[in-house]
Amino acid sequence: MKKSLQISVKQPCSENFANFRKTEQGGYCNSCQKEVIDFTGLSDFEIVQYFKNENVSTCGRFKTSQLKNYEFEPDTIMNTNIFFKSFGIASFSLLALCATPPVQSQEIVEATPNLEMVIDQNIHNTNVPLADSYTVRGTVLDESNLPLPGVNVILKGTSIGTTTDYDGKFEFPQKLEVNDVLIFSYIGYDTKEHKIKASETDTIEIEIMFDSTDIELMGDVVVGEAYKSKRNIFQKFIALFK
Repeated sequence: MKKSLQISVKQPCSENFANFRKTEQGGYCNSCQKEVIDFTGLSDFEIVQYFKNENVSTCGRFKTSQLKNYEFEPDTIMNTNIFFKSFGIASFSLLALCATPPVQSQEIVEATPNLEMVIDQNIHNTNVPLADSYTVRGTVLDESNLPLPGVNVILKGTSIGTTTDYDGKFEFPQKLEVNDVLIFSYIGYDTKEHKIKASETDTIEIEIMFDSTDIELMGDVVVGEAYKSKRNIFQKFIALFK
């Protein structure tokens, strides 16, 4: 018999997660004075395990695709399945080991130079002057290719930044160097990152496109109570033979 957890965020928070102080499980919100757990990188199994073991109130950050009904097997069934799967894997590994012929010799192959690598190195070794720092300007667009005003543009690891104007344009307030990373964040969209690359000119123009395929939401998590799914007569009959 499967159980179920319904996870939702009823009132999304307008705070910017990118500005939070990083913690072990997410970020610390100074406004709410609490840790916000970042679930965006977790699997369905990890999310279920967290809420099965965590009974306190949780503030979390999710992708909209993660706010759904999770069905899972009871622990007893899961443990039994894991045992048999582990036993089967171990048995297969043992048979494979017995069937493997002894290794007699290995043929030594002399490495040949990669022509593409040599050409690439020659290109990078040409005496083309590169700027040391750059003025970065750009435009941020939404999924309809329209300008997106009010987007936060922050230099990663700092609090230095700016926002896009009514036309979705911005100019970063300080010069940037190679490998600096700009973070673009806007409520209702996934956060974007852009790494600065070397250029022959001291001004770099970039374009950032936001899409709403999987929106990120943050706020107090509402977890529905676990319940046992109803079984029909056929399922009850099958259960007799398990």
